[in-house]
Amino acid sequence: MLSNGSRASRVRRLPPAAISVVLALALWQLATSVGPLADLSIPSVVETGQALIAELSSSEFYVRLWETIQMAVVGFVVAMALAIPAGILIGLSRFAWRSTKFTFDFFKVIPPIVIIPIVILVLGPTMQMGIFLVVFTLVFAMAIQTGLGVRDADAVLLETMRCYGLGTWSQIRYARLPSAAPYIAVGVRLSASAALVVAIVAGLIGGAPGLGKTILLAQASGDDPRTFATVFVLGVLGILVSRAVTWLQRRSIFWMPS
Repeated sequence: MLSNGSRASRVRRLPPAAISVVLALALWQLATSVGPLADLSIPSVVETGQALIAELSSSEFYVRLWETIQMAVVGFVVAMALAIPAGILIGLSRFAWRSTKFTFDFFKVIPPIVIIPIVILVLGPTMQMGIFLVVFTLVFAMAIQTGLGVRDADAVLLETMRCYGLGTWSQIRYARLPSAAPYIAVGVRLSASAALVVAIVAGLIGGAPGLGKTILLAQASGDDPRTFATVFVLGVLGILVSRAVTWLQRRSIFWMPS
């Protein structure tokens, strides 16, 4: 038999995240079995796990998972391709910065859920609608974030480069872009998670294909275990996306603190 000291040392070797997950699942199971949530329609951990296994065994689940990822990735790539060059150009010009910042700030605070009825009228509950919502959500905030980074370049460094006769392109390459890189990296990290959220919302509220629509249909049919199982999958997917972006950021922008 293991001594108390050996058991304690094994517990200490477990990752803190694993301990918190086990405790959360245990509390969830206890609350839905004999606790205050037992009389509600909240499924237990066992019921959710069974529904999760059934979902993972279905080919339709992977089709909808791919649809969600496709909407998020395509919308993210299009938004970055538009926002980063636009932000660089806006940040290089004081007039462009002052004349566009108010408009961009206005559009970036509009929640995508507000324009869903309008987009549905134009594009219908399609994947294109979800991609448009992702682009609309990300492009304005990312352009402002990039412009801020460009304008935050060291003024002394820029003046020194001018004194040595270095042109505008050299100033952009060696001063403004390195200054903007940490801003862009933070924006990319936030945008990657936001793209996934908007792709889910597009299906949950707008009827676009994907796991958001799966949650909508499961909730409408009263299949609570399937609803919780799908939410669990989306949570794991969100963590993987965030970790992947952080890993890439640490290796591409090594001078930026994590």
